[in-house]
Amino acid sequence: MIMTSETLRALYGTWRIARGDAGGLAFFDYSIPAFWRSFFAAAIVFPAFFLLRWSDIDAAQDAFPTGRYMVVETISFVIKWVAFPLAMFHIAPMIDRTSRYIAFITIYNWSSVLQMAVYLLALLLGLLFPGLGAGGFVMIAVIAMLVYGGYITMLALSVPVLTAAAIVLFDFLLSLTITAIGIRVALGNFF
Repeated sequence: MIMTSETLRALYGTWRIARGDAGGLAFFDYSIPAFWRSFFAAAIVFPAFFLLRWSDIDAAQDAFPTGRYMVVETISFVIKWVAFPLAMFHIAPMIDRTSRYIAFITIYNWSSVLQMAVYLLALLLGLLFPGLGAGGFVMIAVIAMLVYGGYITMLALSVPVLTAAAIVLFDFLLSLTITAIGIRVALGNFF
C-alpha cells in the first residue's frame, strides 16, 4: 500500500515538473529506500518498451532473429537502467553534487514513466495520422523529453543549463550506444 501511494505521488510529481512547476519536487521521497524503490519505474515502463520493440520487428524479414532480438533488447533495457545511475554516481562528485545524487536519480527514474507515455502517444498519433509520418511525432517527443530531462536535471542537481544539457546528452548517447551494441549482438555481427 505504501508503495502504491509513493508511486502515485512520484508520478504526480513528475507531471507537475513536466508542467514547469518546481513544486513537483515536494512529491518525492528522497530516502535511500525510496531511491531503490524508484527503480520500480522500470517495471512500469517495461511492458510498453517490450511492445515498442515488438512493433519494430513487425516489418522484419522472415529470417530476422526475433527471439534473440527480444532477449537482447530486454538485457539492453536492464543495462540502460543501471548504466546511467552508475555513471552519475561518479559524475556527481566531479560536479560537486554528491548530496543531490539520490534525489536526482529518484526523480529521473520516475520521470521515465511519463516519458514512455509521451513516446506511446507520439506513436499513436503517427498511426492515426500516417500522412504526417510517425517519425515526425516521435522526433518531437524525443526533443520534448530531452528538454524535460534537462529541466529535471537543473532542478534536482541545481546546475546551470549547460551542465544539465551535457548530462542529458550523455544519458541519450549512452542509451543509443547500448541500443546499437544490442542490435549488433542480436543480429550476430558484433565484431
